[in-house]
Amino acid sequence: MRTSLGKVQHLNITLDDAICKDCNTIWLRQLEDEVRPFLKPMAVSIKPTKLNASSQALLATWAVKTVLLFEMAIRQMYPASRPDEGYLASPPELAWLRVKREPPPRSLVWLGCWNCQHETPVMYAPSDAPLPTADGHPVQGHFTTLTLGYVDLQVFTVDFVSAERHQATTWNTKPPPWLAQALIRIWPPPPAEEVSWPPQAFQEEDWNQLISWGGALRDSDI
Repeated sequence: MRTSLGKVQHLNITLDDAICKDCNTIWLRQLEDEVRPFLKPMAVSIKPTKLNASSQALLATWAVKTVLLFEMAIRQMYPASRPDEGYLASPPELAWLRVKREPPPRSLVWLGCWNCQHETPVMYAPSDAPLPTADGHPVQGHFTTLTLGYVDLQVFTVDFVSAERHQATTWNTKPPPWLAQALIRIWPPPPAEEVSWPPQAFQEEDWNQLISWGGALRDSDI
């Protein structure tokens, strides 16, 4: 079931007793400090930016971290507020982020540009993303669209340990052709070592098509 929070006024993530002090004050803060110098000008003033491989990896890691913690926070702050509880990150995903400082295996991250409505700095729409498996065992992934100012990020994550155990297929690796020109894949690293942002901006009327990839999210062969 697809669930959407729609418009959110800020991206303040508050978690009680879910993140240890060291994680919160050391690696999470370091990640925020490293990504802020280029992400803030992009998000606030749509500053044209060239992202090298290192910057792409940092932004992809920040994006995965943000959507996973956001889902955890929503469960705490607004219990039973959605028809579907949403995605609960698996311990292996969180441990990989913490130790490797990069998105977990099977993660995918795309970067686009959103025609920001200044009164709504954040837009957020999570969706189920099931993976077909060899043994029929359900493996539930998570696909999220998150806009922060002018920055649009789309993130896929899954419990990669369970996905490997049940021989799950690879999730969609390419947006539909009509979206592909406006979405830059930044994780896994694309062939180009450097990418230029922004591409053509998505407009408000594109939102439903963007978050569902025009209904193609569950097509395993696009």
